[in-house]
Amino acid sequence: MSSKIVIITAIILLVVSFSVLFVIETKNHNYDYNKAWSVAYFENPRDDSLDFAIENHEGAKAEYGYKILINNDKLIDEKVEINAGATQKISPVIPSEKLKGNKILIDVSYKDTEYKIYKNIK
Repeated sequence: MSSKIVIITAIILLVVSFSVLFVIETKNHNYDYNKAWSVAYFENPRDDSLDFAIENHEGAKAEYGYKILINNDKLIDEKVEINAGATQKISPVIPSEKLKGNKILIDVSYKDTEYKIYKNIK
């Protein structure tokens, strides 16, 4: 009789512990759960396009500023508001003759944090 109680208790504890671990792992896989981060990246880093995206995982709607500099000359200086958990794709329009053979810097800022991405177009 006592061996059946031990086996049933062990099975119940296993089911409960697996359930708790499942809930914890589900929360950890959510990019926005108790986390505050952002990222800026090129849509396609291998082509000559300057299309880039900013992802907001700060937990609230946020305003990001971005500057596009070519050889340290500022061409674009704008701001964009992005909802929490959203991705904003940005497609700047710059004549291709200004891009060829130059180093391009996209500087994205949020509060005191800066994200810099670079591209050289040949």
